[in-house]
Amino acid sequence: MTNRYVGSSGHGLKIRGAKHFIDEVDESRKVTNEVHRILTTQYNGAGSVFHDDTSTTQNQNLQTIVNYHNKQARDLDWSIHFNAASVTDAPRGVEVLYYDMRDLSAKVSAAISKVSGLKDRGPKQRNELYFLKNTYKPAILIEVCFVDSEADVALYHKNFNAICAAIAEVLAAHLGYTKKKEEVKEAQAKVMLNDNKSIPAVIIDGRTHVQVREIAELLGLKVVYNNESKITKLYEVK
Repeated sequence: MTNRYVGSSGHGLKIRGAKHFIDEVDESRKVTNEVHRILTTQYNGAGSVFHDDTSTTQNQNLQTIVNYHNKQARDLDWSIHFNAASVTDAPRGVEVLYYDMRDLSAKVSAAISKVSGLKDRGPKQRNELYFLKNTYKPAILIEVCFVDSEADVALYHKNFNAICAAIAEVLAAHLGYTKKKEEVKEAQAKVMLNDNKSIPAVIIDGRTHVQVREIAELLGLKVVYNNESKITKLYEVK
């Protein structure tokens, strides 16, 4: 049976989080959705994500998020947040908060740091946080970077895709997911010279492929292949 997860973004549409160079609510939703997309399209993952669009107070927001998690059948809870302290151009970094999932938190923090260049602040135990304290299943809260660090935000923007992929990779390994095999799409085609001479070709993932020898002969070139060096040379015939 496939292990399941529930992911959520921090705060809510009407209960905003930290904001400076970037907005925590907007960015946490982007990361949450992308990690979920990777887990369910590139891996054989199963789960759901949640964004709070209705709460109007902080207490209601926390309860709404936790209630959604606790109503789902799952094996792991994770939530995406962004940190804040004071405005600076210096780097601050990534950290992952946990109740009793230190090892997983350390792996996620290290993975984000490795692919992005963000400083690895590591795992931090926070037993008092409502989300970590009240979800029934093992949970982690990922603080991707600091919204008020210009250096952090630059690294986050530059490495958004890599960060999401790194989070998904660690979560997938923890939940026992395997990566799906990529499907190679092929279509038959032709390459023509002067509208009258043609050779067969194959379109694979949007690129046209032909054999070097066939296109060289079509152009009147001599082909010499060195099996030891794996180099193909084309010569004009004089």
